[in-house]
Amino acid sequence: MWRRPVLQIVNSAGKDILPGLAGLWLECTITDNAGSESDEAELTCVGPPSRFGLPTEATKYTILGGWADEGPVLQGVYTVQKINLRGSPDEGDRITVHLRAADYVDKLKAHGSRHYDEGTLGDLIRKVAKEAGLSASIAQEIASIKVPYQLRWQQSPIDFLTEIGERYGALIKPAGGRLVALKRGSGKSAGGQSLETITIKRRGRYSYDIETEPRPNVGHVGAAWRDPKSGKRKIEKAKTDRDGPIFMLQHLFKSQAEARAAATAEAFERGNNSGTGHFDGPGLPRAKAEAPVVVSGFGWPIDGKWKAESVVKRWTALGGFETTVNVKAGSERKDKKSG
Repeated sequence: MWRRPVLQIVNSAGKDILPGLAGLWLECTITDNAGSESDEAELTCVGPPSRFGLPTEATKYTILGGWADEGPVLQGVYTVQKINLRGSPDEGDRITVHLRAADYVDKLKAHGSRHYDEGTLGDLIRKVAKEAGLSASIAQEIASIKVPYQLRWQQSPIDFLTEIGERYGALIKPAGGRLVALKRGSGKSAGGQSLETITIKRRGRYSYDIETEPRPNVGHVGAAWRDPKSGKRKIEKAKTDRDGPIFMLQHLFKSQAEARAAATAEAFERGNNSGTGHFDGPGLPRAKAEAPVVVSGFGWPIDGKWKAESVVKRWTALGGFETTVNVKAGSERKDKKSG
């Protein structure tokens, strides 16, 4: 049965702007990114600019889209970042309006220097959020992790937090007017809700491009730290659920807690990078980055569990709606058949 796509781009006055762009707009693309990367949207129209009024920078739009039989699904709130104007005798005039998630506030991008005393990861994130004028929502699994003294030197708050998050296995992202911190691989949205599983079946008319990534087997990840009482160098280890030797991180960490967190984070990454690729198919309005992906009907090594690294949704004025799900292997390895 043919399904009719729906798309609405609503301005601050509550008006959908697309009916006024009938015959002018060509395509709308939304990219939902994992981690701290800002989500993005693009609206492409026929030019030249004299045919309609261009939005100004920082103009805000709410985008909703999906299928008519289910109703539109909120895709996010975005602000205009820049406008690209181009044209040629062969292709004609094109205007692309680039938008970015409205949650990405300017204070998170400003470079500067600041120090943070020893405490917990939750304390650190809350302090940085407060400096940017945001509240913070932090998952219990990571809130109590002990963090030593930290120095942010000529670095933006969001870059600083991204670096800290990678070290402690956390994903930190602005969402809904606050900073949200989640345990990496938790399968939750930036808002803290469990993400809906993306189901991809061969009979669902999906095209695909998958590449396995054999890599040296690592059984454990080790992180060194110096015990201030004994002055001795000690090792914290984390298991990868693979068979193989130990892989040592090069950095010498300041405390046992920091070394343990770093080893655990790297062990998770080492156990979840044995395959990448993407699936293209019919529109999935509720699909989100970081969501678990279950694939079937293709055969090994494609079938099984993956994780969505990013999700790209495209609506066209001609009535098309399709989704690309970029995936990375989840807890299942794809470079060696199990059993």
